[in-house]
This record gives sequence, structure tokens and C-alpha cells, in this order.
Amino acid sequence: MTFKSSLLYALRIIKPNIHSVSNGRKSLFGAVFGIALSLVPLIVVMVVADGMIEGITDRMIGLSSYHLRVLCPADFSPDGESRIGYLEELAHKIEKDAGGKAFIEKQGIALAAGKQNRTGAAIRAVDGDIFKNNGAFKTYIEVLAGDAAFPDSKSAVIGKGIAEKLGVQVGDNIRLIAADASLSRVRPKILSCKVAGIVSSGYEEIDALWVFLPLETGFNFLPESSSETGIGIETDFPFSDKLNVLYRAVDSLLPAGFEVRRWSDVNTAQYENYASTKMLLMLIMFLILLIASVNISSALIMVAMERKKEIAILKSIGADSAGIGAAFLVTGMLCGAAGLCLGLPLGLVCAVNCNEIIRFMEHAVNLILNLWYLISEGSAHASVSFLNPEYYLQTIPVHIPFWKIFFIAGQTLCLSALVSVFPAVRAGKEKPLHILRKI
Repeated sequence: MTFKSSLLYALRIIKPNIHSVSNGRKSLFGAVFGIALSLVPLIVVMVVADGMIEGITDRMIGLSSYHLRVLCPADFSPDGESRIGYLEELAHKIEKDAGGKAFIEKQGIALAAGKQNRTGAAIRAVDGDIFKNNGAFKTYIEVLAGDAAFPDSKSAVIGKGIAEKLGVQVGDNIRLIAADASLSRVRPKILSCKVAGIVSSGYEEIDALWVFLPLETGFNFLPESSSETGIGIETDFPFSDKLNVLYRAVDSLLPAGFEVRRWSDVNTAQYENYASTKMLLMLIMFLILLIASVNISSALIMVAMERKKEIAILKSIGADSAGIGAAFLVTGMLCGAAGLCLGLPLGLVCAVNCNEIIRFMEHAVNLILNLWYLISEGSAHASVSFLNPEYYLQTIPVHIPFWKIFFIAGQTLCLSALVSVFPAVRAGKEKPLHILRKI
């Protein structure tokens, strides 16, 4: 029995017959739809997880830790103005001799007080041009009100989260209180500044407590005992091996006491946590696909039982066991391919439009809940958010990893062939004489 004959018999098994009802064929079609439906969440989870991790990581290393960060010792220069000048010379030297873009920054913590409330604040003293010259700041920071700039030395650009907590808007004044423990006793340092702009990065875990100050103002306000001074370096290759080359070049330029760190060293635990969560989700989706593929095996067993007479007749006229088994194996692979052709496009469509689908589902759920609470209690229900902006991106970046799609397609076909082996071997071992005696 040639492969062509096995293929023709496989097509005959799958092709519907209007004159007969086959439960086995119905099971095959059910297995096809099961594979298609299991592929949809697998692809959506893969694309959403990749986009979420990529978006969070890009914001985390671009807006917070930088690609490389030079940490300065506390006693590298006597006063604020000379420190800024010293760091500007060092930053220029790094840009000239090593590469990348260098940005001076001093970070610290303080208490922020506004009209309605007070809360902790993450103070970041930066040059006003960072919002225009830094690629990550230009890409991810959205200006919600005012301008991302410092009109004067007593102005501040704050994050959306802290603006809502303090109840302030552009033009309002806020007070910043820092604790100076450099002397024998702790004394407060107070700074009053006007809100010049309110910004958001799209990820509240990063920007919830942001308060940006002009560089000189921040250097004079933040005590050395509770702050950290450094130079952030932005590159075009944060995920490439070139970053290690730049790391060594920068390290060779630094004076004694200075230290340079890669973003991967600073954010290792968080990045690994994201990767392990993604792997767990993918494993769960793969198990769903595996269970759906097993349906092909049970459907083929039913088909073999229904077609015992056909198998016996084919064997009696010269068909061998290998040919019969190959026909059933091809049938299983064709079912997997059919499920792939149905599920893959549907999954890609859902993945590409995941943001719109999530918003539609949120609106639908909120509408139903509001109607229910209005009818039952006479009041509206609090809004439900599927992706809490405190922990997730407000908009998921969508990029289709085609090599992963091809891998999933090949994996689906391999699983379909694997689960078809047992029913194929069983069908090939049917004894025609034993079957024909029962007819």
C-alpha cells in the first residue's frame, strides 16, 4: 500500500458522507474545533505576556534604573555646585570616550504635602532637557497637564499618582520635607515649589510617587545622608552583548570610589519574576493544547472501530498494516492542521486587538453591574478594571513574534502526530479474518 493510497484513505475518513452518520467523524470535527479553541488563548497569552513584560521592562530600565548607572561616593566633591560641574565633566567624558548619552541625576525621598493630603515622594533632581533628549523619556512619558519643563528653580514636574493623592493641579504649590541626618541631630529641610506639569509613564508602579526637580534645586535640597547621586547612561542596545562592552569602557573611565551597574544587575529579581510568570502561563496553555490534542486519539479509535469492515476488506485485497496505520496517522495530522488553520488566525486577530477586547469587556461588565445595582440597590457600582493600572500597563504593546508562532504551529502538528500513533498502530494490527467472520 503506497503513501498515496494511505493519503486517499485518510481523506475518505475525514470527508463527510451524506448517506451515513458517523460518530467517529463527528468526534474528529470536535477535536479540530478543540485544538482551534485551545490555540486562541495560547497565542493571546504569549503575545500579551511578551508585550506586558517588554513594556514594563523598557519603562523600568529607561525611566528608572537606566541602561547603565554610575553611582557616586558621598564625599566626591565638597558642595552642590562644584559637584554638578564635576559630574558634567565626567558625563561629557563618558559620552566622548565610551559612548551613549549621559544624564546626571540625584534621587532621594521626602514627604510631599498638598491641598488635601500628604504622602511620601520619590524626588528626582534632573536637568530640564532630559524630557527632550532622553529617548525613553520622550517615548514613554505622556504629559497630562502643563509642560514637562522647569520654568524656574522652584518648579516641579510630578507624576499622575501623587498629583491625585495630594489633590493638586498645574499651578498649585506643594511642600517637600526631607530629613537631614548629616549633623548630630536630624533636622528638616523644607522646599516649596509650584507644579509645572503632571506626567504619566503608563505604569503607575514606576511613576506613582515621582517629583522631578531642577538639578541645582534638587542637589541643594536633598540631604546626602538620604539620597543617591549618579549618572544614568542610555544606549541603543540595552539587551545586546554590546552593553557589556560599554560597561567595561565606562568602568575604565571612572575615578576611584565610583561604581557602574548594569540594569540587569539592579532589576534581576523583578525581571526573573516576570519571565517565570510568563513560563507558568505558557505551560498552562500548553497543557490545554495537549488535552485538546488527546481528543484526536479518542476520535481515531472510534473511527477505527466503525471502519473495521473496511480495514478487513482492504487488508484482504493486499493492504498492509503499515499503510493502514499511515492512513490513520495522516488523518490525525490533518485534523491538527485543520485546527491550526482555524485557531491560528483567530488567535492572531484576538492578540492584535487585545486592548480593544479588554476595554469592550470592561465596559460590558461595568454596564451589567451598574444595571444590576441600580435595580437592586438604587445606586451605581464601582467601576471594575481587568488590568489594574497600579500593577499593569494601561495599554499593552502588541508585537507578533513570528518565530514563536511557527514554533507553536510545528508543536501542534507534532502533538497531533504523537497522539495519533496509538490508534494508528491499533488500526494496522486489525486481523481481517477475525473481523470478516463476525460479519
